[in-house]
Amino acid sequence: MEMGKEEIAGKDYLVLMEPEPMSRLKTQYRSLRRQLCFIQSICVLFCVTCCLFTIIYHSYPSTCKENGTKEAAKYGMQHQGSKEMNQTQTISVTRLTANPDAFARKENHVPWKHARDPDHPGYFTLDEDGESLTVHHGGTYKVSLQITYRGVEKRNDTLILQHDIHRYTDSYVGYLPLLTYLETVNFTSPYWRKSLFSEGIFPLESGDKLKVWTNSLSLIDVGEKLEQKTSFVVYPHFST
Repeated sequence: MEMGKEEIAGKDYLVLMEPEPMSRLKTQYRSLRRQLCFIQSICVLFCVTCCLFTIIYHSYPSTCKENGTKEAAKYGMQHQGSKEMNQTQTISVTRLTANPDAFARKENHVPWKHARDPDHPGYFTLDEDGESLTVHHGGTYKVSLQITYRGVEKRNDTLILQHDIHRYTDSYVGYLPLLTYLETVNFTSPYWRKSLFSEGIFPLESGDKLKVWTNSLSLIDVGEKLEQKTSFVVYPHFST
């Protein structure tokens, strides 16, 4: 009897264990259906969004085009403004070169003359003495100076070439040095040439005067192509 009971209990256990695989399959099937429904919902939402965007875009084409035209016009104005600034920088140059006809009347300050007609005469004026350049508008200016010296006689020593740009202003007695350049020349031949170039950016006030002083006025090269050898250039400086 006891063996019969154990067999009956075993059969009951098998009966209870058989439905479990079916239940697991149903659970997996339901999970897959949920995932599939979720993916389908996402796809439908994406399609609806694309359709709405297309309808809105085609409903207002003129507005988009107008905005594009405004941006293009804005860029064109900025580009034109840049060109106008470059033109302003170009046409405001005052270029001087040495005036050899006045060397005999000068001692230390270089006499100048216009290398060409002033592009913008409202900024600077070369005074009647030929050595003073008067500033008419306060601002920031770029100043460039090049002087070419030459030897005409044999020497056995060394020479220090020096020239300065002096600024004369009403707020200071005497002058203020803007630029100083000096260099030592060793004479190995009686015929030599030396170009000294310097430049800088300086704030200047209305009424200021600029003069160029040199310790070797008689050695300035005044031969052909004088403008390329010796020049004094001043123009407004615009930061971009």
